[in-house]
Amino acid sequence: MEKLALRVRDLHSGDRSVVEFESEGRAITWLRARPRFIEVLGVANLGIAAEVNERLRGALRPLDPEELALEKDLERRLDDEARAHNAEQQKRETAMAQAHRAAVAGADPNRPMEVHFRYDRDLELTDAADARPITPEAREAVMAWVRERDEWVKDRGQVVGDAKVTVWPGPLPASAGGERVRSGTFIPVTGPAKT
Repeated sequence: MEKLALRVRDLHSGDRSVVEFESEGRAITWLRARPRFIEVLGVANLGIAAEVNERLRGALRPLDPEELALEKDLERRLDDEARAHNAEQQKRETAMAQAHRAAVAGADPNRPMEVHFRYDRDLELTDAADARPITPEAREAVMAWVRERDEWVKDRGQVVGDAKVTVWPGPLPASAGGERVRSGTFIPVTGPAKT
């Protein structure tokens, strides 16, 4: 038989671990005498029978007042740590976004742009920090690219539903070989019903 495993937490440190038992009976004995300041979080085994789970719950010695106070303090500390971590993460993300916006603002206006096509709305740039307008040349190239892929999937009753196409928005560099579209990916969807 698979060992019975319980997820537990030390109420002093907050450290989580798993304790294993050879049988349900041994787990119940341990739960009745649960060591002080060790909180049982639940059963680690997947697919355990509901009646076994209920017997284990029923055997668990409840937390005493001192343990309850320690649990409350631990939860408060963990919440404070999570808030501090989230605030720090938000600061980092804001700084990265500002640095990206500054880099984009000073970049070559004729660099490639990635254009997002969706069948149900207008074209837009995938990079929200990129303030360049989609040029008529870029728009025409993207739509021609999409129409070509529509032809590829029309025999299956599909159309291009979503695409990301990287295009040169302005003068074509020699390295482009006369091609405005550099690359693209698309996702087909079921096309409109034929009338």
